[in-house]
Amino acid sequence: MRTDRRRVRGLLLAVFVPVLIVIAVLATAVLGQYDSSSRAPASLPRPAPQAPPPVQPIPPTPPAPEPPPAEVPTPAPPAPVAEPPLAEIPQPPLAEVPEPPPAEVPSPANRYVPAGAERSDLGEGAQAVSIFRPAGSSGGPAPVVIFLHGWVAIDPARYGAWIGHLVSGGATVICPAYQTRPAYDTTAPLGNVLAGVRAALTRVAVAPGRLVVAGHSAGGALAADYAAVAADNGLPAPAAVFSVYPGRKLRHLDVPIPSADLTRIAPGTRVIALAGERDTAVGSGTARRIVRDAANADTTLVTVKDDAVDGHSAPRTFDGAAQRTFWAPLDALVAATRRPSNAAATP
Repeated sequence: MRTDRRRVRGLLLAVFVPVLIVIAVLATAVLGQYDSSSRAPASLPRPAPQAPPPVQPIPPTPPAPEPPPAEVPTPAPPAPVAEPPLAEIPQPPLAEVPEPPPAEVPSPANRYVPAGAERSDLGEGAQAVSIFRPAGSSGGPAPVVIFLHGWVAIDPARYGAWIGHLVSGGATVICPAYQTRPAYDTTAPLGNVLAGVRAALTRVAVAPGRLVVAGHSAGGALAADYAAVAADNGLPAPAAVFSVYPGRKLRHLDVPIPSADLTRIAPGTRVIALAGERDTAVGSGTARRIVRDAANADTTLVTVKDDAVDGHSAPRTFDGAAQRTFWAPLDALVAATRRPSNAAATP
């Protein structure tokens, strides 16, 4: 019995051992193939990069020399052809055309004309001028008064009564506009005065030595300036200057009216300058300087102390005080020009 068991055991071992071996071999083969497919392949060593061999520089090929340009002979210039001389044509001398006198400008219907006077207007703008003379006068030589208004008091009506008084006494009155509104230029007035007077004298004949220049405020200063420069500008110099409350600067003007060289006022010229005691607009400084600087003239400074007329605007009034203070002295200067000794005052 025991022997049989041993035989059976040996038989089983003989059968099952080879089977187990075969199974183990097959399992090993299958598992080894799976493991080899899941692994990353081993990296092969890369050869180290080799530096490229140095490039030998190729020397530049020198450019081939250019052949020199061929000399092209320059043709000789043609001989100049002599042209026949042009006949000289005598040119007639140019005739001097005289400058026409300024045309009379029609004035508005409401212009001021004093009773017993006639008025004519010449020029335009700041160089315009108004002429007043006795109605029906012949236009022959007469005493002439150049009347210069105050700053921007351009309309002659502002001094109408005084102008009318002068005309009624036989004088011709020339009133230059010398500025327009608004007036800020203080350098142009004297030049405009000269232009206006020059235009007026094409229509007005001045009796020899019978010219008087009068003015108020800025016009008073310009009256003295005119006397200093008239002869140098080909205009008649006055026999007398009547400067009433003269001024060269008002409070609203930044630059004063420049003064001419008053030493050039001709010797013997009568110069009267009036200063108002209560004239707060210009004071008395300009009147004093006119008398001081007109060293060659016959000068007089008058200080007006009458309360009725010592203010700056009093010369535009026409009451008895104004007539005594302003009108009468000017009348006396005009009358004094009748003297033969004043005939030399007009060139």
